[in-house]
Amino acid sequence: MGDIYNILLCGVGGQGVVLIGNILREYGMKSPLIQNVVGTETRGVSQREGSVTATARYLIDSRIYSLDQDYKFEDLISPLIPINDAHLVLGLEPLETMRNLRYISEQTVVIMNTHRYYPRNVIISSKKEKKYPSNADILDIIDQFARRTISLDFNELSEIRLGNSIHANSIILGASVKEFKDIFNKNLMISLLKNFFGDSQKNLEAFEIGYNLISKF
Repeated sequence: MGDIYNILLCGVGGQGVVLIGNILREYGMKSPLIQNVVGTETRGVSQREGSVTATARYLIDSRIYSLDQDYKFEDLISPLIPINDAHLVLGLEPLETMRNLRYISEQTVVIMNTHRYYPRNVIISSKKEKKYPSNADILDIIDQFARRTISLDFNELSEIRLGNSIHANSIILGASVKEFKDIFNKNLMISLLKNFFGDSQKNLEAFEIGYNLISKF
């Protein structure tokens, strides 16, 4: 039948979670390797105001790429990722990444932006002494579950290299494509970035920064 490759994106509103999810699902529809793609978005989780998640699930011809899975039919058509079954997690915000720990296992690669966004309810209620866990504590927990963790302040890197933090997500996409070259075709992803962002040289430069970054880890 085929194997499923599961991608989870998590962050807060305004970080581009939905946009990246759309790009990854569009990639799935255009890739000759992928037979089918499903996905979804979820917004506004009550525990933390502004939470946003998105999924992209690829059905891949197992003759080309095998993950040695044993899925039931309903698993192949659901946009929801089963517990402990994400292959790639793009954590655009540290605390939101940790809050989705239930999807992370020894098969998961986590690429996490360590730039922290304090949700509106924490800012408003600061007198109640709500605390944000340190990035070190968050990474220590995630490292106990994930196969591999790549963590960096991608906002800061984008600011330093490109003069604006807005390109951080394109850097993250570049890193994802390099990390999973068996799944992602670099040229196809670049063409999609042009379609979504226009022929923006900055976004293409950001993608290349992320793609070349992985070899340094």
